Amino acid sequence: MTKMGNKFFPLLSVGILLASMDAGAVSKRVKGQYGYSTQPYWKVGKLSARLSSACQRGVFGQREHMRLSIGFVGREGKAVTGIATSNWNLIDPYKLAKPNKTYHFFNQGFTNCKVYIAETPKNRR
Repeated sequence: MTKMGNKFFPLLSVGILLASMDAGAVSKRVKGQYGYSTQPYWKVGKLSARLSSACQRGVFGQREHMRLSIGFVGREGKAVTGIATSNWNLIDPYKLAKPNKTYHFFNQGFTNCKVYIAETPKNRR
């Protein structure tokens, strides 16, 4: 295999894994997986251009990458997003995060990182 083939092999593996995921695959959850959805990943919250830009520059993101995640396994928008909040698992030196919001990271560590903002779910009683 060429060096170029080796360089892209991990990305290809992730792509094959996501393409092969279906509703039956969710029964085999990954450690740290919070849940799963059949909706496209971009429906997890509102896209923030400002936070996405900060993520792309490496100044806003998850402290521990994919410590908690959601798997999106529907026909469209298959992906995994990492999760952080203002007081948990977040790198935020410029204090961009707001309380009671959950931040979902798609492709953190890449120049096309996207950050989606959602309301933090209420605790179950």
